[in-house]
Amino acid sequence: MWLRYGSLLFAIPCIALLSAYGIELSAITDCQQQQLHYHIDSGECVSEPQPFTTYYMRHAVLVNSTMLLALLGSLAMTWGMIDKKRQQAIAPSETH
Repeated sequence: MWLRYGSLLFAIPCIALLSAYGIELSAITDCQQQQLHYHIDSGECVSEPQPFTTYYMRHAVLVNSTMLLALLGSLAMTWGMIDKKRQQAIAPSETH
């Protein structure tokens, strides 16, 4: 059980974070292809140059929380593997 839930808790936040980053990067690329600049606050293409800010600077809570959830998921997967091995060692062997 820990292994399955840990896998989900590890993968889903990472996929969501990469999807959000990809959507924003796509909008920025569209503006650059039109020889314009992407305005972060309005989400529109503008002709004036905009100051550079990283995705992490703009969405620090989102990035940190998804990484924390992924860390918890990896710990849950690790615990699931340890618990599974322990249960196999405790179970009586059926070899005759």
